[in-house]
Amino acid sequence: MAAALVSFILTQSIYAAPTPQICGHPPPNSTAFSINYSDACNDLRNCRTMWSIVYSCLLTMIACMWTAIHPDVPKQYSAWSFGEGSRKVDMICMLIFPELLVSAAWREFSVAWRISTRCAGIKGWSFTHSYFVIMGGFFDSSKRKAVKLDGNEDPSTLFVKYPGIIARSGDHREVAVSREQILDRSKGNFFAKSIVVLQLLWFTTQYVGRWAGHLPRSLLETMTVAYAALSILVCALWWHKPLDVHFPIHVTEETEPNPSNSDAVADPALPKTENTSNPTSPAAKLMETSPTWIFLVTGIIFGGVHCLAWSFLFPTHAEKLLWRISAIIMTVSPGASAWAIERLEKDEGTSEFLLSLSMLFYAIARIILFTLTFTSLQSPPAALYRTISWTSFIPHLG
Repeated sequence: MAAALVSFILTQSIYAAPTPQICGHPPPNSTAFSINYSDACNDLRNCRTMWSIVYSCLLTMIACMWTAIHPDVPKQYSAWSFGEGSRKVDMICMLIFPELLVSAAWREFSVAWRISTRCAGIKGWSFTHSYFVIMGGFFDSSKRKAVKLDGNEDPSTLFVKYPGIIARSGDHREVAVSREQILDRSKGNFFAKSIVVLQLLWFTTQYVGRWAGHLPRSLLETMTVAYAALSILVCALWWHKPLDVHFPIHVTEETEPNPSNSDAVADPALPKTENTSNPTSPAAKLMETSPTWIFLVTGIIFGGVHCLAWSFLFPTHAEKLLWRISAIIMTVSPGASAWAIERLEKDEGTSEFLLSLSMLFYAIARIILFTLTFTSLQSPPAALYRTISWTSFIPHLG
């Protein structure tokens, strides 16, 4: 689909190539859209093409989102599955509503933090173990369902019932599956993430460099920066979450107490540490932040980055006005939605109406911005093809 989209863009914007400007002559039958020919790309060594712009943007956008998404363990793995929670579905969701994925990542991060603090007394327990529980990594074969916490259930009390999760020996408890064994099932690795980080570093550097050098940036590059910003947040929150685990670890609940460990079974609760017994600590208060407000903050970030194109050159005044209005709607709508969600129980009728209205305006604004992003490539300013020479020294793809 991405290849077809790139081909369509190139065929529609082929006449925008900088060949006439390289020769130093204005194109015949030029329109009212003014071009500063003194800023034209007159050195092939410092030029870029429409293909390179589109290719680098799409490559950066797809690589960032694909690397950031960490799906849960599927109930039934299939390489072509498009079911709920699959990586392909999450990719589409992030493309349409990236703020929602950041909110989901925050919710899982806060739950993983609580599990880790409550299981601090278990030797070898890590954030990776907490994420593995949340994503359904431990599967109870007897109950035929994943081992997950129910409400405010104490994780240490639950996990100690499964010898396949926590191994007991008297009062000593340690993980039965090490962090390394869990990560061995993960499809992510440091090299792949490093490649994406370098690509993102290059893209951000050249975008800032063009801004500092007073060179125009395309709307597609601005949209890519917006997606990259949220992808970084998702990747940071899911940094310790295993990636693309296809099959869970099967465990069985211990139904009969072991006579040699009767004392340990009778009192399975772990001793509370200072971190777990202090719910008023700054970290604990931060973890209580509602995903709704995370949705608000990330919505402002995502819409705010689109506002960076406020003073860009547009083919027509109407397109500039449409972009500005849509960018404002995208920045404000998450705030209205968050407020409506928080008041949903108190004033259901008004809140539902406001939520539906804000989502409708948001969807319309996204469609308008997406359309303008690609139609603007048909008549870009000549200086858009100029590059900053020193950015070529940063390793990158495209």
